[in-house]
Amino acid sequence: MNQNKPMVKENLPQIGLGLCVLGLVIAALSVVPAVVAPGGFPWPIFVGSMVYFPGAFMAFFLSKGKNRNKMFNQLRFVRLGFIAVIILIVTSIVRS
Repeated sequence: MNQNKPMVKENLPQIGLGLCVLGLVIAALSVVPAVVAPGGFPWPIFVGSMVYFPGAFMAFFLSKGKNRNKMFNQLRFVRLGFIAVIILIVTSIVRS
């Protein structure tokens, strides 16, 4: 009777990927000096990680078949973004 229900289930991996990207954006805020003072605790990286993890589980485990491999590759790029943010934070801490 409700034809929208299957469509929502198909969109859940994309919603999970969106949460992962949102987590990366939040983590990238830790590089902005106006958000985190130089020498301060980079709290956005932890908040971004807390947003990333449920999105990653949702994106990976709810996708099926060939879409799972595609989703895994997209999540890999998001994780590379997290690594880049962490490297930037570590280099700024070491320079201080």
